[in-house]
Amino acid sequence: MHFVLALSLCGIALLAMASNWLPGESIVPTSVVIGLFVLVFPVFGAAFVRSLASGAAGTLLGPANAGRLARYVWLLPLSLKLAYGIVICLAVAGVATGGGRDAKEDASGYYYTYWNNTTLQSERVSLTEPEYHEALKAHLRFSSAGPALFYAASSFLVLASASASSPRTPVKPG
Repeated sequence: MHFVLALSLCGIALLAMASNWLPGESIVPTSVVIGLFVLVFPVFGAAFVRSLASGAAGTLLGPANAGRLARYVWLLPLSLKLAYGIVICLAVAGVATGGGRDAKEDASGYYYTYWNNTTLQSERVSLTEPEYHEALKAHLRFSSAGPALFYAASSFLVLASASASSPRTPVKPG
């Protein structure tokens, strides 16, 4: 159940990020992106605690176990390897095309502020409405990419925990 939840939230975060590549205004409300960000903490935290409790963290993570982690990833079904690869590529694209200015809107119009090191004060730069919407969409892309990566990592940790805690049957020779 935890795996399905984490992977579903990852998909929702990727859809929110991808919708901000479309032309025009953002169709995803900022509250959805904030909600996805907040939900990362309990989902990833529970997956991390689960991996510690099952022994998966000690078995797969750490610099001494890099080969073991690579072998575990190699044993994943092809569909999961592709899904994780797509998530990583999309999140990197979201981070690369996102970020930028934190555009704001008030009664006087659209703007962003930055710190001027020469005058040692914050300065306001006016934006046109299209510039504002593009800056807002870039910010939302960046803010959706991080949760998508953490949800994908959560689902991976849940899989690793299930593998580490599954009963082993000894192989009898002969």
